Formats: sequence, C-alpha cells, structure tokens
Amino acid sequence: MGDPNPWSWGLSTQSGRRRGHRFSGRHRRNGRMVGINSRPEERPRLIVMFEEGAVTPAEIMLSLTDWADVMLVVGTSPYTAAVKPFLYEIAEAITWDQPRAELLGHLRKWRPDGIITYAERMLVPTAEVAAELGLLFHSVTTATLLRDKFEQRRRLAEAGVQRTRSVSLTGVDQWRDVAAQVGFPLVVKPRLGEGSQYTHLVHGIEQGEALLRDLSKSYSGVLVAEEFIAGKQRPPFGDYVSVESCVVDGEITHLEITGKFPILPPFREQGHFWPAPVSDPERDDILDLTRRALTGLGISTGLTHTEVKLTADGPRLIEVNGRIGGQINELAIRACGTDLIAAGARMALGLHSDELVLKPSKTYFQYHNLPPLDARRLTGVRGAAAAKKVAGVTSYEIYLHPPAPLERGVMTTWIDAVRGEAHDHDEMLAVLDQANELLSFVYETPSGEVTLPAMWTQQRTSHRSE
Repeated sequence: MGDPNPWSWGLSTQSGRRRGHRFSGRHRRNGRMVGINSRPEERPRLIVMFEEGAVTPAEIMLSLTDWADVMLVVGTSPYTAAVKPFLYEIAEAITWDQPRAELLGHLRKWRPDGIITYAERMLVPTAEVAAELGLLFHSVTTATLLRDKFEQRRRLAEAGVQRTRSVSLTGVDQWRDVAAQVGFPLVVKPRLGEGSQYTHLVHGIEQGEALLRDLSKSYSGVLVAEEFIAGKQRPPFGDYVSVESCVVDGEITHLEITGKFPILPPFREQGHFWPAPVSDPERDDILDLTRRALTGLGISTGLTHTEVKLTADGPRLIEVNGRIGGQINELAIRACGTDLIAAGARMALGLHSDELVLKPSKTYFQYHNLPPLDARRLTGVRGAAAAKKVAGVTSYEIYLHPPAPLERGVMTTWIDAVRGEAHDHDEMLAVLDQANELLSFVYETPSGEVTLPAMWTQQRTSHRSE
C-alpha cells in the first residue's frame, strides 16, 4: 500500500545514515550503454512522475536532490494541488495535465537520463513516457498489470503462479451473477485502487447489494469482486507479510520480508517491522512465490513491494506493486542505513549500484494508530510527550494535527507513527504496550465527542480478554 497519510509532507528528520551515492558506471538507453548526458562531469538528470503515493515531497528532497537534478512531473489530484508550492521549491517541475506532445517536447529538451515514479497511479503514465523517451522502466504492458489488479490476477493464473477467483463488476445489476461465480466471503474493491479505499469484505447477497448502492454515490469506477484469502491467525502479529525486492536486467534480489501488525476492519494497515516472524521453511516458500509472481508479470527492472497472505495451506499472493512500499524507506534507513528511494533512482538511471543489503541487527518497527470508522474529526491527542520518552521509542510523530477531518471512509488513515527498536519481538511488543498506554485520542463522532485509548491498547486489551 501507499502512504496512507498524504497530508504529511514527511518533514520530520529521519534517523539513520544514508550510504554515499557513487556514480561510477554507465547508463542504459534504448538498449545501449552511453555516458550520462555524454558529459560525465554533469549530475544525472532524473524525471520523477509525482503523485500521492509511497514517497513524500520531503523524502524526494532528502534522498535525491543532493546528487541528481530532478524534474518533477506533477499529477492532478487534490493532494498534489496542496503540496505544489513545496514541490516547486525543491525541484524543477511541470504539470502532467498538458498536451502530451508539449510535455514530451519539454522533457526531451531537458535531456533526462532516467525516469521513476513512487506512486501507484503514475505507473502507466511513467511507462508511456519512458517508452517515448527511450528510458528504463516497466513496459506499458507490465505497468498495466501492476496497476490493474484484475488483469494482474488473470496473468498470474495464466502463468501458473496462482489462481484467485476474480470477476470485474460494473454495477449492482451484475451482483448476483458475480457473487455466484466468486463465492462468499469475497472482497469488493476498485480495479484501480490504492490505500484500501472503497475496499470491503462482503459475506452475503443483501450486504453486497446495499454496499454497491452506497458506493455508487461516491465512486463511479469499475470494481472487482474476488475471493477472500483467509489467513492463519497469529496474534499479536498480522496474518500477512510483504516482500521488498529489486530487479535489475530481469535478475531478482529479495531484500527483506516485512512483518505486519494485524489488519483493522475492513482492510486498514497498522504498520510493520523487521524482521518478520516467519520460520525458515515459510521464508523459502514466501520468496519462491514472490519470485514466480515477478517473473510471471514480466518485471525486469525496479523496486517491488509484494503482499503475501500466510494461510494454513501456505503463502498466497495478495498483490504485487511495482514500486517501493509506503514507509519502507524510513525503516530501511533507520535499520540498515540504506536509502531505497535513492537506490530505486540509481536503477532507473541504469547506474551500477552498491549491493543492496537489508540485514537489520535488531527488531525495528513502525506502528500507526488509526481512528474508529465512525469518527468524523480528530480534536485532540494526549500523552505525546510522555510516549516519545519511553525506552525503545526512537521517535513519535503526529501526522494529523487536531483539529483534523477524518472523512476518508474505510481508507487507511494514520494518526501518528510510533517508531522504535528492540532486541526481539517480545521487547518490541512491550515497548509498544508502554508507549501506547500513555496515549489517548479525542474524536468527534455522530453520537458526540469521545476520548479513547490508543487503538493498539484497545486491541491488546481485547486480545487478552479472549
């Protein structure tokens, strides 16, 4: 998933040290090796197709602009409109919303050496521009498979990687036929979705019909109904992981398996940590499945973020994403001193890169409190100063500064970030227990104002009482 808190520009100082970036080697363009701009004394020129996604404007500034000239091609969402003044401060920028010939002409004159995006919705536009300019990126076909999860399911089935029942859904009139094909429980979500927006778990015909009628009031795109992959419960951890990989000239290197905290209903992520709590046989199976998926989708370059459900019958694919995962770079810098945003840019430039190694020596974590689904506004955060003083907490950051609206429905919206480190998973849980017990949040709800403990504390209390 992308960063569920786009309104944070990521301006807080990140801990950890970035590795140096050496620009030895040469650049691949149109299948042949050339010197960067044919003048090695110049800084490399990188197009970043920017939209709301896994990387913030400030992360681009911190990771890229000290060693590369960056041209931002800025998308058209309300998010980019809000951050546009900052974008124009950190790099040269132009808008995506202009005639394609004019855009390509401007970019050709700039003479770019590479192109990249860190945003899900810009995968296909980036592939199209890369093809026009002869730059290294996913092919348009592969980018489409990465963006359209229905087509991705179809290709993975054709490639013999995994069959997942999945049917395109255009309206409530199709619902009963589609439900019969997929079976219950099933997941209804956008074909071109991100951040769990408009994603729902459905258990019956009537629930689905009511849901589709309600969704039609706010969402007009095509949906997909697919089988729900039930994970094997392993509290206090989540029943899924993600695999962070890099691909260079078709050669796949798995960097790390990322552990997850449990998903909140309907499909809201709470954070992640390294290393993942999986056995060696599970690890081998997870990495083999991911390798087959990346190969089946024709991925030949770049960073990928693959989500895998851990079931009683072994790992099963949730989805493959053709970009870095949200908040993964902060974890990589803090745990390993490795900047994945910069590493992805180096791959896009066709440059020889230092070997990417993600081997954390301890347990590193990020946890994010989420609001209850019926909350309409966050009006207070209490205990922040005390929480950040807890031993093992390396930083505490508030993303949503009260008063802040909470109108994003079921989409994951993080209020804060509790970041830290521990010797092992048990100590991590103890640190999170202590820090979150000091936190409380004040919300406006349809029934009035309420003050609630941290979501972490609520879940831990519920789990202990079961």
